[in-house]
Amino acid sequence: METRDKRLEKKEMKSEEITKKKLKVGIFGITGCMGCQLNILYQKDLMGILDSVNLAAFPVGKEKNLEDSDFDIIFLEGVVVSEKDLEELKKLRLMTKKLIAIGACATDGCVPAIKNFINNKNVELSVYHENELKEMQSLNPMPIDEFVKVDGYIRGCPMDKVEFLQFMKATLLEKDFKVYEKPICYECNLMETGCLLEKGIECLGPVTFGNCSVMCPHENYGCVGCRGPYPDANFEVRARWWQAAA
Repeated sequence: METRDKRLEKKEMKSEEITKKKLKVGIFGITGCMGCQLNILYQKDLMGILDSVNLAAFPVGKEKNLEDSDFDIIFLEGVVVSEKDLEELKKLRLMTKKLIAIGACATDGCVPAIKNFINNKNVELSVYHENELKEMQSLNPMPIDEFVKVDGYIRGCPMDKVEFLQFMKATLLEKDFKVYEKPICYECNLMETGCLLEKGIECLGPVTFGNCSVMCPHENYGCVGCRGPYPDANFEVRARWWQAAA
């Protein structure tokens, strides 16, 4: 007859075997506001689906993390603004089979990248002393795919939790995750929201990736482009249009 200890040992071995079969996932961040990671942490439906994987590392949400391990998927939030960020990014890329950029900082540079269009030095000196800048080893803010191969994008500021769920479900079912490839205007037409530009309201809908349920235009508020630039958009024509309307 099996002893209680033997049964517990078998149960633990079975649990370890199941864990080994699960996808090993890590969620990390470099420079950013941590909003995308908090979006995962505070949404029960997101944390629920993560129970289906081996969440080996999530420093924002877990006390114990395997940070020097081989991962199947790493989700990364944040923008590269320093040599330290770049070093961390390259290390994480080597540790994973798939690297997924989550949130506007990782996918497009977001607000920090505005610095690339103005006098960088003046911006830095308005916040830091020169000695601090030398220690920081700052770089021009760039999305992570400027430095390493990225296998997928979950856009938005913060990242879209619905897309995150769709990505996880597709991955667990061993299906390809189809990235949404239409601009905001396409969705506005489908939802019959009406065009804000025709009303004289500034809106970046024509040059921004969609799949956000047009929540801003729906409330009569112009799109601010948080899902990143739509690559097929005619930016030159739109820029002239906005200049003329200003």
